[in-house]
Amino acid sequence: FAEAIQVVRGKAGLYPETKAPEVYGSRGFDMEKLLLAELKKARLDTPNADPKTPLIIQSFSPASLRKLAFDLKTKLPLVLLVSNGEEKEWLTPAGLKEARKFASGIGPAKGLIEANPQLVQWAHEAGLTVTPYTFRVGLSGKYKDVREEMRHFLFTYNVDALFTDNPDQFPRQ
Repeated sequence: FAEAIQVVRGKAGLYPETKAPEVYGSRGFDMEKLLLAELKKARLDTPNADPKTPLIIQSFSPASLRKLAFDLKTKLPLVLLVSNGEEKEWLTPAGLKEARKFASGIGPAKGLIEANPQLVQWAHEAGLTVTPYTFRVGLSGKYKDVREEMRHFLFTYNVDALFTDNPDQFPRQ
């Protein structure tokens, strides 16, 4: 991770993810503490520490984000990722208000927004940003191409950002 920071720093932002922290925690790894320690070494452990290298931490684990926010007291932006699986309880007005207690945004699978576009409005009303995932060539569904799909999400659904494997196709208006 330290090498990735060195390569990216000043050229792009970083969006690290705590992956399966419950699994690694049971093996003696404190993923959240290790992540914040590495960010502190790189002097990226506070919001806007390096304007040319914005940083947001993401996780599918609410427990991981709660630990970062409450136990480790990070002020860095935290995003709760939500898949098409079991976590749908977060995608209600009440669930989003609860998520806002420990996160500054949500990152839902794009299909969740397609199924319920009102989710974006609910999240914004709760004070959360919305960054759906993952937009890529060949998986644009009913849209002509990935650029059209991203445009629709950005300018019709009003998401704040999006994850894409094809940044060269990002729509400009």
